[in-house]
Amino acid sequence: MAADPVLAMRKQTLAAIRARLKHYDMRQGELAEYLGLSRSRLHQLVNGTAQAFSLEALVRIAIKADLTVRLTVTRPYAQD
Repeated sequence: MAADPVLAMRKQTLAAIRARLKHYDMRQGELAEYLGLSRSRLHQLVNGTAQAFSLEALVRIAIKADLTVRLTVTRPYAQD
């Protein structure tokens, strides 16, 4: 069975967000408010719980964290 590509995108987005959050000099309550999250959701984010967030939610959080999010879609290569 192939790996879930959406879960892979969620994990990649979550990793970028977590790396970015290390640069903020805020307490968790302030950071949660800045990102529009509850403290418990921020805790899940910081602890890397990708399954707890939809890809859309992670994209919205990434944008609030001043990250640029891009999605590239390509057609499959011809298989001989």
